[in-house]
Amino acid sequence: MSDVNTYNPYAPPTAQLGAGVEEYGLKRRRVVVMVLLVIVTLGIYYPVWFFRRRAAINRLDSPRTLPLWPLVTFASYFALQVVLGLLAGDATPEEAFGPGVAIVLTLMQLAVGILMIVQCFTIKGIIEDHAQGPNDATERGLFKPQVKLSGLMTFFFSIFYLQYAINKYVVGTRP
Repeated sequence: MSDVNTYNPYAPPTAQLGAGVEEYGLKRRRVVVMVLLVIVTLGIYYPVWFFRRRAAINRLDSPRTLPLWPLVTFASYFALQVVLGLLAGDATPEEAFGPGVAIVLTLMQLAVGILMIVQCFTIKGIIEDHAQGPNDATERGLFKPQVKLSGLMTFFFSIFYLQYAINKYVVGTRP
């Protein structure tokens, strides 16, 4: 006698709550907490921030994506620095391994640093694309201001400024 496909007015609602935040997988994070995490973890939180947000950043509305290989390169260099620091003990890298190895390590550090700055600017571009919305070319004009994140803030404050932008333009807005 009962039909399972009938509408039940007493059933709980089935609407998704919090759409927009969970849609991308990014969550609001206080920048002060991030600074404390970087200090407490002795810098380990910095690469963790990139790895934990990479997939969610790639789900944002942007034609750009964040590749994995720069993050793996950064994490590998970070691990190498830890191992070499343990092996060197109290000595400087130049004293422990020689001047040639010290120069190579310095050049590697410069290259990895530049690579991570490029990653930060890639994320900046992804957030700007996402903040414009899917029809940014047709809707941009007098009524929709263009979101432009600061290049200087991105350069000097990297993940902290990017998290601020995520909090403001991605998590703070609901489609």
